[in-house]
Amino acid sequence: MNVLVCIKQVPDNSVVPKLDPKTNRVVTEGVELMESPFDLNAVEAGLKLVEEHGGEVSVLTMGSESSKTSLRYGLSMGAAKAYLLKDPAFEESDSWGTSYGLAKAIQSIGSFDVILCGKQAIDNDAGQVGPGIAEQLGISQITYVSEIVSVTEDTLTAKRVSPAGEEVVEAKLPVVLTCEKSLNEPRYPTLKRTRMANRAEIPEMDCAAVGADPAKVGKNSPSAIKKLYTPAPRQSGELIKGEAEEIAKIAVQKLVEQKII
Repeated sequence: MNVLVCIKQVPDNSVVPKLDPKTNRVVTEGVELMESPFDLNAVEAGLKLVEEHGGEVSVLTMGSESSKTSLRYGLSMGAAKAYLLKDPAFEESDSWGTSYGLAKAIQSIGSFDVILCGKQAIDNDAGQVGPGIAEQLGISQITYVSEIVSVTEDTLTAKRVSPAGEEVVEAKLPVVLTCEKSLNEPRYPTLKRTRMANRAEIPEMDCAAVGADPAKVGKNSPSAIKKLYTPAPRQSGELIKGEAEEIAKIAVQKLVEQKII
């Protein structure tokens, strides 16, 4: 079984994001970076699949030279190969442009039975790239996967989270899965694999190499952020003290005064 996992490098979630008013984007220069956490669940899912069914895991990202750090993390967890999609033309791509570029890269790398993504990246929380890859490739998809139930030669069955509860879905291979945090607990890299990952040569691909049309990505993407801003801080709440009955009366009175009830 050949498995590919898409990883995205994002600003560290312990850092308060700052916005560039000129570009309408989060400032990443000089900011500590990390792998989007849901993508690590995807890597773990891929490794478990090949441990059970054989094959190998490859990791792929679209980004700059610094993104190799995240690819090396995937290698240190156990992935066999890593690929970087790197081209100035991809800068400022929207979700459609990103999924288009990644799909082209996947087609140029080879054929895969399962393609895994995190359910969303924690920098923009769109959750659109995984499904977009499936659409670009014209293959099955199961989103918000919380459990991989079974895999046969031709199908994969997974449990997914939905607004109505949980669903069990069977899809034909090849298939794209987007992974929930509840799917697994990502393993820690081993020292041996970390050393190997640090020495590994990571091939780079540009638009020409994967056959992507520069007129469809980056600033030419079909959508753009019109405005991005930090929400106004919330006012501090009021703490009501006293006996339970007294607190309830005061709370109801305040809700009535503010016409909430």
